[in-house]
Amino acid sequence: MSRDTTLLHPVLQGKLKEFLAACDKAGLKVSIVETFRTKAEQDALYAKGRTVKGSIVTNAKYPQSQHCWHTAFDFCRNDGQGAYNESGDFFTKVGKVGQSVGLEWGGAWTSFKDKPHFQLKGTEYNWKNLQAKYSTPEKYKATWAKADTTKETPTVTTTRNETAIAEAKTIIGKLGKIIEISDVNTAVLQLAGNYNNSVWWMMKKLSEKA
Repeated sequence: MSRDTTLLHPVLQGKLKEFLAACDKAGLKVSIVETFRTKAEQDALYAKGRTVKGSIVTNAKYPQSQHCWHTAFDFCRNDGQGAYNESGDFFTKVGKVGQSVGLEWGGAWTSFKDKPHFQLKGTEYNWKNLQAKYSTPEKYKATWAKADTTKETPTVTTTRNETAIAEAKTIIGKLGKIIEISDVNTAVLQLAGNYNNSVWWMMKKLSEKA
């Protein structure tokens, strides 16, 4: 199962960036654990607890999961407390963050709650409607180049850049106490360009010890 966020629908990629920035601002550390699912992967999940030993984990056959249509992602906790530890209402807090940026949260469903799950909100992204209109996820994906995402991208990018630069300044400022940084402005921009990836988290951890 893929963790590649570039496989998500362009609109969801924008929402995901906004979501990650909002989680970081709220002090909620998360990791993306799954994005797109192939037919074989969805079939294998559906078989659990039915034709394969184990517990039932989904009621969705292929392509009845939004993951198959590139319009959903799953996350986990990434603060050292356990990937799916719900203490401190962690998943509820993250769920509210996702809802605040316009995502549909699986934890708000009335049946078969799925707290680590988000998907695009709106009937136009419902798998039944997508299947009726496009037949297959492959045909749906082929239309993405025509999708108009210009209304969302500038806001998301601007918000994310401002957040990244502001936090990078704080981190570089702290690191300056323990290592020599010849060009602070360049260091800030380079760190901001690595926002939320492994380089970012390593530098952030180092700054916490400064």
